[in-house]
Amino acid sequence: MTLLWQDARRKAQETLDNYWDHSYPVKIVSICKAMGVTPYTGELPEGVSGMIVKEHSSEPRAYTERTEPQTRRRFTLAHELGHFVERVTIAQDNDFAFMDKRSDDYDIHEFYADEFAGALLMPEHDFIQKVKNDGMIAAAAYFGVSLAAVRKRMERLRKHGADI
Repeated sequence: MTLLWQDARRKAQETLDNYWDHSYPVKIVSICKAMGVTPYTGELPEGVSGMIVKEHSSEPRAYTERTEPQTRRRFTLAHELGHFVERVTIAQDNDFAFMDKRSDDYDIHEFYADEFAGALLMPEHDFIQKVKNDGMIAAAAYFGVSLAAVRKRMERLRKHGADI
């Protein structure tokens, strides 16, 4: 049986295999569009970083908060795409909505979306090499993510045996 983190990483790799041009930073907006998810940046409710909405009769829409740094918006968009992949491939839902608030609420859906986003924006092999060769700050700039995202990705990879 595949564990949740393994499935999230596998789905991220499948997404890269199908939609990535092999350049960095990963073009998350282009990938979303290619997968049929329309990305928007705008003013969201207080405390909300991002959300994705899919209604039965419409295409999915992913939103990110315009006042957040570009690196945060990139990760948030990848995170929302993770929700999309989870709902479409695992649950086979036609209607869903996730609103990601900046809070301590963290459930299995948020875990999946975070794991997917980290694997999508920071592919394991290249990520490990970049961190080892150039350090965390250079890796954050190279992958177009925050230093916090780099630290979390390192933590998750180490937990599952990566030498980083």
